[in-house]
Amino acid sequence: MKLDVILPVILGVIKNPYVIGAAVFVLLYCNFISFVHRYTPKPPKPKKKVVAAPAPAAPAEEAQEADSEEAEE
Repeated sequence: MKLDVILPVILGVIKNPYVIGAAVFVLLYCNFISFVHRYTPKPPKPKKKVVAAPAPAAPAEEAQEADSEEAEE
């Protein structure tokens, strides 16, 4: 067979809408399968523990004044 006879047949097959649609479908399907194969979910974020704030300590000056008043008595 000569190229003059084969070329129009090949172009006719490639330009066929069914062939184009099937090629697009196969490409999308392969991309989807690849995505599913490589997919790994992100690990859940650790929840921060709520810690109650400790009661505020008395300032150092007030504590020293209280101690000095007790010492005077």
